[in-house]
Amino acid sequence: MKLLFLYIFGDSMQISVLIAAALALYGLLIGSFLNAWVWRIRTGRKVSEGRSMCPHCHTPLKWYELIPVLSWLGLRGKCRTCHKTISWQYPAVELANAVLWAGIYLSLSPTDLKDWFVVALWLALSSLMLAAFVYDARWMELPDQFLIPSVVIALLLAVSTVWMTGSWMELVTRLLSAALFTGIFWLIWRASGGAWLGDGDIWLAGIMGLALSGVQLVTAIFIGFNLGAIVGVILIAIHQKTRKSTIAFGPFLIAGLFSGFFWGGSLLNWYLGIFI
Repeated sequence: MKLLFLYIFGDSMQISVLIAAALALYGLLIGSFLNAWVWRIRTGRKVSEGRSMCPHCHTPLKWYELIPVLSWLGLRGKCRTCHKTISWQYPAVELANAVLWAGIYLSLSPTDLKDWFVVALWLALSSLMLAAFVYDARWMELPDQFLIPSVVIALLLAVSTVWMTGSWMELVTRLLSAALFTGIFWLIWRASGGAWLGDGDIWLAGIMGLALSGVQLVTAIFIGFNLGAIVGVILIAIHQKTRKSTIAFGPFLIAGLFSGFFWGGSLLNWYLGIFI
């Protein structure tokens, strides 16, 4: 697809920016859908069931109240009917998904259909992981609606390495990595009785092992655990949590997954450079 654009328009830099901007726009729209999906899973409503509505007064929203980011800004973060506050989560998720979609395209720089297939898989996985991030951060749960399709997509990403590299070794490595980290997380979950990790985090370990290369995975796990520890200490220090409090670990693992994908090699080299 990119080669077709180059043939028609010429300048590769302009084409890359144009495609990234288009994906960011679509990412905003999907981000709006993710917000609705998260809320409907929480309230037990089907995605196809009825129109979107205010979570406070349940007034159905007009089309001009559903424009990503702009509607929230235009309404100044308040419902048009009941005037109660609309969470900043809504524009934040929309913007985050837009950035992820554009960033994935720019990071992978696809040139043929095989590359675009991998990009499409990562776009889908990133949105599912973003929705899981929000849900777990708010309600300390990781629904199967996010995890099961993520496992399938991650497995497809692992299989795609066969025709991307021409070797089965990367697939075998990812399968072993997924099995290893899933097993480790299961042991931690079992030993702690679910106090240190949730069962959804075990699924996340498998997803990360399948979707990421070795360097990316090491970086992701390192960042996830350390970020969780740092935030936990800060929350205890400011008396928002106690040592016996439970903190959702999924968001930190997902943040680690994105960090590993985008900056795995450079972050690991920087860290090792401090000691070597």
